[in-house]
Amino acid sequence: MSLYRYFASKNPLPIIENSFATLEGYALETQFEILPCRKNPPIAAAGQIQKPFVYKVRGNGKPLHQLVDYIKENVREQDRVEFWSIWYSEKVPSNNMYRLNPQQITPEDLRFLHDNENCCIRFFPKNKK
Repeated sequence: MSLYRYFASKNPLPIIENSFATLEGYALETQFEILPCRKNPPIAAAGQIQKPFVYKVRGNGKPLHQLVDYIKENVREQDRVEFWSIWYSEKVPSNNMYRLNPQQITPEDLRFLHDNENCCIRFFPKNKK
């Protein structure tokens, strides 16, 4: 089985390709990419992703700080963005769906993704439609 991570949005999000971090002139192993899915909704999401714009999030190493920066710069509540972390073809239970403010997110807020097998973050208030 494979773990997949997706952004799903009501409106388009910017893509990032082959973004490498560097330190003192050396390329690190961290690569962070956000690419449109070839198939919407992705098969791996077991039919739970319903938004029209879906992006696969890829990163080697620990790109949490890059992910936080991307969210703060590009995710708006009105786009009703969801961030899915899901094992291939499994479902995310409702008790593993969280709501966070995209402008106040920190790497610590995202660390629980590693503690839960399947989860979803919704970057919009509960009462928004």
